[in-house]
Amino acid sequence: MRQNIEQDLSKEDILRMIVKHLEVFPLTSLEAIREVIGSSLKQRGLIGGITQTGAATITYNRKISDDDIQLMNDCIYDLLYSRVIQPGINDDNLDLPWIHVSDKDKLKKYLK
Repeated sequence: MRQNIEQDLSKEDILRMIVKHLEVFPLTSLEAIREVIGSSLKQRGLIGGITQTGAATITYNRKISDDDIQLMNDCIYDLLYSRVIQPGINDDNLDLPWIHVSDKDKLKKYLK
């Protein structure tokens, strides 16, 4: 049986994790955001090394599904489209995957 973010985390949960990350790290990358979500899923036992015992003990590595990655991307693009974040962090990193918080007041509204 496949578990995914949608079953255990809602889009709002993921958005909140992203916003909390942005509050601490207003200059960041999309990869860093994805790592934060992945770490949370590992802590919850939803991805990573899984061991099932029964007649035999089987261990396998469950990864984030394509559908779950799309849900993360939806949250990131919602923040881009609402102009909470924008591409780039400095003169050397002007474009995606680098991002910065462009409106701290809008970001705080997501924390309420």
